[in-house]
Amino acid sequence: MKWQMPIGVDNFFDIQSKHYYFVDKTDFIRQLIDGHSAVTLITRPRRFGKTLTLSMLEYFFSIEKEVQSRRLFDGLAIDRAGADYMAHRGQYPVLFLSLKDLKDLTWPQMLQSLSSWISYWFIDHDYLADSPSVNPDLRKRFLALKQQASGQNEMQLALALLVKMMHQHFGKPVILLIDEYDAPIQQAGEHGFYTECIAFMKQFLGSVLKGNRDLDFAVLTGVLRVAKESIFSDLNNLDVCSVMDAAYREVIGFTPQEVALMAEDLTMTEALPDLKKWYDGYLFGGAEIYNPWSIINFFRHGEVGDYWVNTSGNGIIREMLRHVTADTEGDLLALLQGRQVTALIREGVIYEDIGHDTDALYTMLLTTGYLTAVSRRRGIGGIRCELVIPNREVQDIYRFEILDKM
Repeated sequence: MKWQMPIGVDNFFDIQSKHYYFVDKTDFIRQLIDGHSAVTLITRPRRFGKTLTLSMLEYFFSIEKEVQSRRLFDGLAIDRAGADYMAHRGQYPVLFLSLKDLKDLTWPQMLQSLSSWISYWFIDHDYLADSPSVNPDLRKRFLALKQQASGQNEMQLALALLVKMMHQHFGKPVILLIDEYDAPIQQAGEHGFYTECIAFMKQFLGSVLKGNRDLDFAVLTGVLRVAKESIFSDLNNLDVCSVMDAAYREVIGFTPQEVALMAEDLTMTEALPDLKKWYDGYLFGGAEIYNPWSIINFFRHGEVGDYWVNTSGNGIIREMLRHVTADTEGDLLALLQGRQVTALIREGVIYEDIGHDTDALYTMLLTTGYLTAVSRRRGIGGIRCELVIPNREVQDIYRFEILDKM
């Protein structure tokens, strides 16, 4: 079979039904069934497959997609896990939302975009407005939000409202999936309306995630762990799985074994040494991980190159460059020469920390995929890490995005 490479395809149904090459990550479903937290936040660099991962969960669990999903998982890891696991397929109300397209330059513009997106989400669930199982007063609020006739206070509670109405309609608590939860917060941090955005998101997310009986469980993905005290205040049921944590460490990104199998399937095993040099080197919870975006681009084009650097999303690193000091400039030069730098990693940092905290700068570089930790030891206030540039491709990013601007 001649496989297509799923470049830019992040819908699980399309991957499976149109014969794209798929690296089987469905064991993640088994892990969630065996035991999950009330709220799980998985942070990984951009273009590492977060959206596809959540789409996979949606198609497996969703009542509304039960017919579409009947053959999608045949022969995959979750199918091989047995009938007890497959019995969960198509049995839950699922709400899958993405915040990745909120890219406005001012807070009023973003608030208007949020109003539009809420309206779109409600239109997608228009059946709730006529459901006899849903409280009539809730249906009135639903219609106002769908018609963009509600103020900011009602908008902040829109997600909680939608989950409650789905619970009432289906008679089962909801699985909530939120992709790129931090995209609007990153945008706000880069363009000067961080405070306003954080205040909104704290209520928008907190109202649905904290002690909500309408919620079965939630999985969120993003690039950054936004400081708990600024957005996840009092959310004591949150399990953060960052690049430093062992939980779900092989779910997002490709393992060496997966890359080797892919090369064998595509009869390109001679490329493995180059793939390791260019795209390997990430350590997620101690597991060796390749950049999946670059790997599939290599197999599509047949040659190594800077695929990740040429995608959009380097705004974070450009913002960090504004705060480089003489000391950190020397460290960045050392990194480019293949040496290590030592930093205290504190994953709860916020944008305001970068300008006056060197460790915050390195925490951001680690979390966003521009560095990797080759050793770590827990200490007071964080984790002391030895950091390096993970591979040749990221080394090129430092040359083009950093050194040329110093």
